[in-house]
Amino acid sequence: MKAEDRWRLPDDTKDLARVFAAAKKDGPQVVFDADGVFSVSYSPRYKRESAEDFLAGGGPDDE
Repeated sequence: MKAEDRWRLPDDTKDLARVFAAAKKDGPQVVFDADGVFSVSYSPRYKRESAEDFLAGGGPDDE
């Protein structure tokens, strides 16, 4: 894990939003507080199909 992926527990929601944005863009983030460590990661709600896969799937007449 890179040093820029490590955070101290933010004091306000603006900094917390930065942690979430970094997790979405760069991968898992680690947040430290006085008692322990939090792991923040991002997972999309659904998998988006690539345009190539969509077009290769054919249409209703191909079934």
